[in-house]
Amino acid sequence: MKTKSRLKDLITVIALVAAVAGVSRYVITNPLGPSRLLYVIQAPIIQWQIRCSESAPSWMTQLQRYATRNMGAPASQLAWITPGGKLSHCETGWKDEIFGDQPLQPDTRFRFASTTKTVTAIVILELINEGRLSLDDSIIEVLELEGELKHPKVGEVTVEHLLSHRAGWDRVRTQDAMFMMGVKPWCPYSPEKLATTTLMYEPGEKESYSNLGYCLLGLATEKVTGESFREYLSQRFEFSENTLRFIDGPYLPDEVRYDFRHENFYMENYHTKFDFEAISSSAGLSGSAPDLARLVASSLQQGPLTILDGDMSGGCDSSEIQECYGYGLYRYQPEGKEPLYIHGGKLPGATSAIIVTPNKGVLVWLGAGAAKPGSNALQGFYDYIRETVVE
Repeated sequence: MKTKSRLKDLITVIALVAAVAGVSRYVITNPLGPSRLLYVIQAPIIQWQIRCSESAPSWMTQLQRYATRNMGAPASQLAWITPGGKLSHCETGWKDEIFGDQPLQPDTRFRFASTTKTVTAIVILELINEGRLSLDDSIIEVLELEGELKHPKVGEVTVEHLLSHRAGWDRVRTQDAMFMMGVKPWCPYSPEKLATTTLMYEPGEKESYSNLGYCLLGLATEKVTGESFREYLSQRFEFSENTLRFIDGPYLPDEVRYDFRHENFYMENYHTKFDFEAISSSAGLSGSAPDLARLVASSLQQGPLTILDGDMSGGCDSSEIQECYGYGLYRYQPEGKEPLYIHGGKLPGATSAIIVTPNKGVLVWLGAGAAKPGSNALQGFYDYIRETVVE
């Protein structure tokens, strides 16, 4: 009997040691793993912490719950403006921390990340509608750059190419000039260096997402208006009357606390690695979902050109997300489905999306987190929006 008892004790000890060793190895090799697993437990609780404006449609609550579970954002804002102009909004979670003391408010600040580009596109299209710019204008000529070009085709890059990410640069094949860690971007500080760049494709030949292109559009705005990009937008969109504001890097007092557990590299101090002045026109804006939705909806009432224009079909696959860009939005339309016109945004710990429906309803979602790496959560999110809002 004693032998059997000792054998059981030995097996128990070995099992405990193996379990401790396994957990230790998991934590050491995957330090964010435990917090990611914890979110699976937290999300079902957080998704019930939703507050919506009076008469908000019920689908907004359902969409917020879906986003909390699938988009890795414990705090988020959702704004919806109907084609008729009625605004509804919902807020999920807390400003300070999960289960914190400060419930998220409609005016809590989020970083827009690359949805800033839609605002930049709106500004450029306004200048075109006013006759101060043209889609066919060469960016070299707009910026009044002189001298020999390293790549002659750079001289053929137009405002339209920049708006639709078809200028010819490729951040996959070369480094992204705007987000090289610890390296000061040449744009917007030294625009003459545009003449030394090399294109990977002929202008207009291929779509390739470009932060540099939108930096150049910021410079074009400055050249035409005679004001800095930040000053012009601050006046044009009346920043003093709303939450819109440019980010300089550090977090602002009225800003949400971001969740970085689903990031693989950059963490809370990421803002020290990038030049936020340089990315003003590509990823530098912040504010609330209602204010961004109002800006976008208002732009759709202007014309003749709006962000719903541009060739969103040539040489691209609209059944894939982040393809088929026009002027500040791309068309996402799986076969047999209604289209959505989208621009997404991503900075470490922050995710954003602008979605315009075929009848010009405007939805803005801002999240203080990120989806699980390697998941198809973003496409699933957009598909859920189509099924819930459009179809």
